[in-house]
Amino acid sequence: MRALVTFALQKRALVILLFIAFLGIGFAGFQQLNIEAYPDPVPPTVVVITQNAGQSAEEIERYITVPIEVGLAGMPNLSKIRSTSLFGLSVVSVQFTYAFNYEQSLQQVLNRLGQLSGLPTGVQPQISPWSPIGEILRYRIVGPPGFNLTDLRVLQDWVLQRRFKRVPGVIDVTAYGGPTKSYNVIIDLPKLIAFGLDVPTVVQAIGNGDATVGAGIVNIGPQSAVVQGVGLIRSLDDVRNVVLGASSGVPVLLSDVARVEVSNLPRLGIAGQERDDDIVMGVVLMRRNEQTLPTITAVQQEVATINAGGV
Repeated sequence: MRALVTFALQKRALVILLFIAFLGIGFAGFQQLNIEAYPDPVPPTVVVITQNAGQSAEEIERYITVPIEVGLAGMPNLSKIRSTSLFGLSVVSVQFTYAFNYEQSLQQVLNRLGQLSGLPTGVQPQISPWSPIGEILRYRIVGPPGFNLTDLRVLQDWVLQRRFKRVPGVIDVTAYGGPTKSYNVIIDLPKLIAFGLDVPTVVQAIGNGDATVGAGIVNIGPQSAVVQGVGLIRSLDDVRNVVLGASSGVPVLLSDVARVEVSNLPRLGIAGQERDDDIVMGVVLMRRNEQTLPTITAVQQEVATINAGGV
């Protein structure tokens, strides 16, 4: 120790240079260090979400949750299965041991779901977003004068959500607050019955009216033209003009038996900030095993681009 102190006192300039070099190397390393602010130490977990509107929690448990649990039981390295049954919603969380990574766990669940049978007609289980580990950014949408909450929510659902999901490392964006815009068809049942139609016919006709159909090829001399029936609905008038059938050779339009209007879906919650008790906000979720700092930096750059009016 005495020899080391003696050397340091004799070579003061060298020691100072080494100290400065170590400081520089340490600072550079700190700049590249990924600080995990949202650690996810839990084993791989796959969440299966199934919706079936109109069924009570007891029916969801009996006809959806239990069959899914039975179908997923017995998978390799399976640790535990937990489930929650709500009105119209079933959530089954499948947790594996550390012997599997998330991709292997997901493949096991997908294989079992592909062989699953006995669920109600039209019910399709879905996998939740790829193992998000938590929120990395919360933002509020503020529009210019004349923008109401519905317009802000439309902007969030159709523009901002897609912009943020393009950022590398972002797995999903969750929206809160504001009414969700909807197009409602209010059927006049006496008129519908008078034309000899029923509600399923109306639903099917609206779906068919929003489809594009290929009609083949017409040969015009040495050239050929592709014939296409474009039926995409772009306005309320397009919805009103959907053909439901015919009565005495006259087409029956949707406007003859129903009223079409713009409205909002039933609200399930509300978001507020300080003195504003109703706002529209979003939460950006990061994908598991991603680098936190680069992802947050990329999201902040996207925010700056959006605020600057960039595309």
